[in-house]
Amino acid sequence: MTTTFSHMGTRRTPGPPRWLGWLFLLLGLLFAAGAGGFVWFEMKFRERSVEVEGRIVQMIQRASNSSGGSRSSTWTPVFAFRLPDGKEVRVEASFSSSPPCCAVGDRVTVRYDPADPVDARMAGFMSDWFLITVFGGMAAVFLLLGGLLLRFAARGGAPVVAGGPAPGAFAGQPMSTPAAAQAGSPPGVATFQVPLIGLRREGAAYILQARWSDPRSGVARFFESVPIPFDPVPQMRQMDSVAIAFDPSQPDGPYMMDLSFLRAPG
Repeated sequence: MTTTFSHMGTRRTPGPPRWLGWLFLLLGLLFAAGAGGFVWFEMKFRERSVEVEGRIVQMIQRASNSSGGSRSSTWTPVFAFRLPDGKEVRVEASFSSSPPCCAVGDRVTVRYDPADPVDARMAGFMSDWFLITVFGGMAAVFLLLGGLLLRFAARGGAPVVAGGPAPGAFAGQPMSTPAAAQAGSPPGVATFQVPLIGLRREGAAYILQARWSDPRSGVARFFESVPIPFDPVPQMRQMDSVAIAFDPSQPDGPYMMDLSFLRAPG
């Protein structure tokens, strides 16, 4: 039996809900506001703080159990510095790290508030910019994802097959070879070897599925064959692609899938 072919249009699956995109954008704006707030507090602290030299006087080790049962440790530095009147102030840093960031005896730069010397911090990335970097990075990720989700929602998702055979320019035309397909096809139609991606059942029939990506635009197109009244797998064990004729410039245009290699059992 030689299988013939029918036109099959395409439609687009419903895209992601728009509210999800707006939610990601809102989260991105909240993270951006958080990063801006940390920048503001850092600048204000620098305006009122005094910079002096200090030293690491202790490394506090804290152990914790991970979810896998293993133990891990982090180290929190304690630094000391002297005020103009000679009084020494010791402050535990607001961060911990593993491995330890420094060792006892290391010289460090310290910023402190003259009105409240205990309000002090070690100058460096972990104290000054770590939270700003984290919140700024999260803001960028959520804003990007939100924009992409809204874009896909507006475009209606990815193209998929619209359904069963329908009348059209290619309706009912047999296609025994790629050359035969191109001979009587409208301008712009070409035949491509499209990778097979699956097989689905529809009642007692089988439907081949293939997906093609435009190398120029990256737009993907999904194809399905007309229902096949028998299992085609035994005749396709060495196949990884199928010939399909279509116009690449028409993402939703008609197409024909070459099934002429199939023979009905018996």
